[in-house]
Amino acid sequence: MFVEHKQLKVLNLPATRVARLNSSGCNVQMAFPGYPPQMCAAYLVSVNSGNKVLVVVGFYLSESRKSVFFVPQKGEVPVEDAERTFEEGFVFAESMGFVLSETDYHLRSAAEQQKLWSSLPICQISQPTQKETPQGGDRMAKGVDPLEEHRQRSLKSLGRFLASM
Repeated sequence: MFVEHKQLKVLNLPATRVARLNSSGCNVQMAFPGYPPQMCAAYLVSVNSGNKVLVVVGFYLSESRKSVFFVPQKGEVPVEDAERTFEEGFVFAESMGFVLSETDYHLRSAAEQQKLWSSLPICQISQPTQKETPQGGDRMAKGVDPLEEHRQRSLKSLGRFLASM
């Protein structure tokens, strides 16, 4: 069973610790607590730490530019149990609608591994989205109540509708 790891925001670890990497070929719309529904990519990562392995399922939320991570409830597992836990992570991601494919990470050279690993959005600190200030911000500065303005527009629209009958 996989549970959300709320403190983990980015996989900031060297590419050499990654044993296996699977990724989704296309994005799926998901809704995670605290985020609006949006398209997400999924990543299944096996991280070596000596004689233990941590399997991480990461989801990158495209609109929010944030990552959400899930780990096995039991945490790191011995190397002997790593394959079974990796399969559980695979099933977990696929149960959410993702189709994961092998990236052949383990077959790449160290330089290629580093390049691939550092390019993944789950490994990068998210940049805040630059949203433009809505035009309503100017109206508030001028002292015009946006609710009153909306009411006036609605009344005019209702008047036009009734006149057309």
